[in-house]
Amino acid sequence: MRTSLRRGVVALALSVPLVLGVGAGTATAAPTTSELLVPVVTGPEFGPAGVPGGLVQTIPIEATVGEKPGEVRFAAADIRPYYYQFAYRHLTVNWRNLSTGEVGSAGLRHWNDEIDRTQPANQGGSQAYRLPLEVTAQTGAGPVVVTVTHDRENPDASNALIPGLGVLFVP
Repeated sequence: MRTSLRRGVVALALSVPLVLGVGAGTATAAPTTSELLVPVVTGPEFGPAGVPGGLVQTIPIEATVGEKPGEVRFAAADIRPYYYQFAYRHLTVNWRNLSTGEVGSAGLRHWNDEIDRTQPANQGGSQAYRLPLEVTAQTGAGPVVVTVTHDRENPDASNALIPGLGVLFVP
């Protein structure tokens, strides 16, 4: 029962973007960049621990396929300016190749780090600033399902109301 439900969900996740013709990167002679079908939706943002941009925010995620076989490059579509509360936040990209069963995960930032980290007073605290602004995943060729969460280090939890979601075809 559980296997058939999982297959049904995967079939639905693959068929909707393909029928609508959106959110699916395809192999071409040149690299193709597209945004995931569903952006990361975060919230609520209020009080001293919130970040500028409103109570509920979206973070669109770009995926680039076709630069090298079996690879996808992920990045936030809109890199935000530094705000001190961003230092405790990052994105986690999770992917699964439906042809091979390969899975993986990688972290990245969606904000600029404008603090001089060479100064001793700026070296402690959160480690999210060490994450790159983009990450390349070795997914292998075939259909790849991607989910992206928005995570916080303090407290250590996700504040994604809706995780980002997409289906890509990786050449």
